[in-house]
Amino acid sequence: MPSLSIVIPVYEAEDYLAGCLDTIVGGGGDRLEIVIVDDCSPDGSRAVAERYASADPRVRVVATPENAGSGPARNIGLAQATGDYVWFVDADDELKPGAVERVLAAVTGSERPDVVLVQHEKVRDTGVVETGELAELAERCPADPNGFTLAEWPRIVDYTHTPWTKVSRREFLTGIDLDFPAGWYTDIPWTYGLLRRAERIAVVTECCYQWRQRAGSSITRTRDDRHFDVFTQWQRTWDDFDGVEDAGVRVALFNHMVWHLLLVIGNTERVDPRKRREFFRRTSELYRRYHPGPEAWRPAEGVTGLKQRLLAARAYLGYEALRQVYRFSRKVRGDASVPQARAEVRAPADLSGPQNAPDDASGLPAQPTLPASTRLSGS
Repeated sequence: MPSLSIVIPVYEAEDYLAGCLDTIVGGGGDRLEIVIVDDCSPDGSRAVAERYASADPRVRVVATPENAGSGPARNIGLAQATGDYVWFVDADDELKPGAVERVLAAVTGSERPDVVLVQHEKVRDTGVVETGELAELAERCPADPNGFTLAEWPRIVDYTHTPWTKVSRREFLTGIDLDFPAGWYTDIPWTYGLLRRAERIAVVTECCYQWRQRAGSSITRTRDDRHFDVFTQWQRTWDDFDGVEDAGVRVALFNHMVWHLLLVIGNTERVDPRKRREFFRRTSELYRRYHPGPEAWRPAEGVTGLKQRLLAARAYLGYEALRQVYRFSRKVRGDASVPQARAEVRAPADLSGPQNAPDDASGLPAQPTLPASTRLSGS
């Protein structure tokens, strides 16, 4: 039985799949298997996969009965995997040299983790490389980074909710009834459901994964109404956490949700400007529904805090005015070309205590007067 199964869902990845596989097949020896899931791809992806399978007995190709998206394709790949651990890799990304060996070292030992989080980097189509935040987060870990739970380190929810940064023990994963749902943003309920159930989590801070953000191939750069799926996925997450009473966990999850939803609405490459009011309204609903109370969580400083207060007040016109002022200030400073999506690799604000002014969500104290000027920062 192999120690590690790498599962790769494939759809219209003919131009990238070989590059991805080339960074995988050189490592692991007979401790590795690779399961490629053809999600009824209409291009030549299946032929590329079959070519590698014919040359390497560790590579297997399976198929979905119909095109269903990356989430259901991963579910099918997991059902076919036989390794002790499973790592979901996207077909248009690559592994860093030595990544397989680093992961195998992390899952070998007497106390095997349920989940291993691995460091990543993002390579934009411009060639700019941005390093993920796992190593920075790990420096402030209040527990043993080689074995902790979500309750011991709630701030770990700030690490990217992508499945390709998680390597999971297969028996644990198949035993917790946690499939990927359909739709967009399916990583959200899967990731936090995984972390909630894990009894032992570890981290690998050496970079293992290279996320290649390609023009036209990422939902984070695609304007589509399916971005509204994010509300369904966050609601699924909170439904799953309904029985979790740990205040630290709920506060950390709420903080990350607000950061994420503000990131999505602020990205003109995702939400159609004509739909922004509705997106704001639904964001405000989740904000008010799951606010943990003014003693546990308060808005951040600066422009981020202003956005959070405007969410609480359901003040879309105020939010839009603030957004336009911020965009204008960037143009005046001459940095309008800085990608908004850069915030995707930043962790939200520190959660060591309440964050300044109280909120005015339903049942909470009245909103204080907003300052006349603030320090502008990206979010």
